[in-house]
Amino acid sequence: MKQEKLELLAPAGRWEAVKAVAEAGADAVYAGGKRFNMRLLREDFNFTDEELKKVADYLHDQGKKLYVTVNNLYYQDEIEAVKDYLFYLQEIGADALIIQDLGLVSLLRETGIDLPLHASVQMGINNRAAVKMLENLGFSRVILSKNLALEEIRDISSTTSLGMEFFVHGDMCISHTGQCYMSSFIAGASGNRGKCIKPCRWPYYLEENGKIKGEKYYYLAHNDLCLYPYLKELLEAGIVSFKIEGRMRDHNYLAHLVSIYRRALDRLQADRADYDEERKDYEKLYTARIRDFTSGSLFKKIDRDDIGITGEREPFFPTSPRILPGLDRIEDDITDARGCIQEITVKVGSLSGFRIALEQGIENIIIGLEKWRSPHVVWKEKDIDEALKLASSGSSRVWLEFPRIMLDRDKDLYDQVKNLKHISYLAGFIVHDLGSLYVLKDTGKEIRGGWGLNLSNLEAIKLLNREGIKRVYPSQELSYASLSQLLAGYEEIEIMVQGPLTGIITDFCLPGSEEGKSLDCGRCSGQSYALQDELGNRYVLATDYNCRNYIFYPHELCLLPYLPFLAGAGLKYIRIDGQFYEEAKLTGILKIYRQAVSKIKGGNYDVKEEGEEIYAMFPGTLTSHPLFNKF
Repeated sequence: MKQEKLELLAPAGRWEAVKAVAEAGADAVYAGGKRFNMRLLREDFNFTDEELKKVADYLHDQGKKLYVTVNNLYYQDEIEAVKDYLFYLQEIGADALIIQDLGLVSLLRETGIDLPLHASVQMGINNRAAVKMLENLGFSRVILSKNLALEEIRDISSTTSLGMEFFVHGDMCISHTGQCYMSSFIAGASGNRGKCIKPCRWPYYLEENGKIKGEKYYYLAHNDLCLYPYLKELLEAGIVSFKIEGRMRDHNYLAHLVSIYRRALDRLQADRADYDEERKDYEKLYTARIRDFTSGSLFKKIDRDDIGITGEREPFFPTSPRILPGLDRIEDDITDARGCIQEITVKVGSLSGFRIALEQGIENIIIGLEKWRSPHVVWKEKDIDEALKLASSGSSRVWLEFPRIMLDRDKDLYDQVKNLKHISYLAGFIVHDLGSLYVLKDTGKEIRGGWGLNLSNLEAIKLLNREGIKRVYPSQELSYASLSQLLAGYEEIEIMVQGPLTGIITDFCLPGSEEGKSLDCGRCSGQSYALQDELGNRYVLATDYNCRNYIFYPHELCLLPYLPFLAGAGLKYIRIDGQFYEEAKLTGILKIYRQAVSKIKGGNYDVKEEGEEIYAMFPGTLTSHPLFNKF
């Protein structure tokens, strides 16, 4: 059942912060250890195991709670150590665990550890079905995505018994939570593992049709969240835990925030009908602000007013753009690599592309349900039906892939699928979120788990296997060593070997960001856009009909030279993302990969000779990062 008492949840990264926020009125504190949590860039923050016990005892003596952040993604070689850590957290009396990695659910079931689970904001929970899935998995609370509107929060809350937690103050990432991989692609430093180098806080030029428009700006530097004026609205929408961000902040600053929110929540708890914000307290918050304030997505899609576009208030962070290495030509003799690739999957963006894949005998063909505005790629129902009919007489299997971001207002996509005339010819679905899995798992079709689920270890994979997912696309942030460990324990793994790498997914529309432009202005239609950093690296943009922007890493992924390595490690299934390719390029790429797979099976793949044709297609713009990297 949901809590009735309002909870003020405060961060702490040092002992003095624990005392300061407790004395200022926090009901609970969230904190992390020196290992396994999302704030690992500063060695002088976070708590040793012994210090965490001290924190727990101190808070419990005051009738307050400690929620421990075990909210990274974990690789297979870390699992045993994480398991021991969970036993320790139970021993010291942690009141709950905040987790992102579904593998921890498996570990808790396996060990019998009985600690309440709170779904981290990094899980990107933004629809009712995803919350239902969390209920089934045994969670007691969900920290909702910061990208939700107030009405969406209310709708989700009305259909669940889970406790609802929401951030009300602090830093905001421009990307949808859990779906930002840009730091990994650039530097091998995963934001999902607490090591983000913050490329969203760098200045960029905006390109339109290959021409730079004006000066460089901090286009991705989101202002700080402040929902102090809207606490009553959040309460009425179902929020019971009001969370302040800032585990790396100074204890005096945190105490200042907590004391102001404490007074507001006390007034709200005492008399909701006559509650009104205290203007003087808001002015104190504003005076002490780090960046300018925004209400985020609570009442509207974010726009230029929500961005610190000039960078004037952007705090110093010691990273900057870097030269991005291209794909190396491998000179090692690996022609004796064992193993073979059994299936190729390709995602196509049109009926003509679909026919090309059929003609080349590609085993699996993906049709994406995203509605791209620029470049224009939209599969209509009649075209999907035509594709299914075309494939019905052959051996190629057809899959429908749902978007990485699924909100409740996108549920018409499920109805679109149900209305297909030739759905009996469909092999199944690819999903990137728990909500889509919950909705589709009883359709009788096979379901594959996309990389948006951020699967990084066998425990997470096996958990979703029990929930109906068979083949998975693991996290795109994995190294070759981590991928090899997964392949050693689970065969049904497929990875993308060719295609653009989506680094950031944001609700901020860059083409429409000029002053005076309205949302859904259509400005991007028929145009091309990119961001360019100070070193000239170009981050191409794609837009969809929700005015959502997808920012791609400057180099396209190409693992063609590494196929023998991958086959030798046990990889059987590879994917090409060809939905944005012109027909001639798609035809050429499929042919190259078909020949490579055939040569590997025959034992005559010469890595020093293969790939020249594909290098010519993408001169200087290919990468093997982060799977094979030289960071």
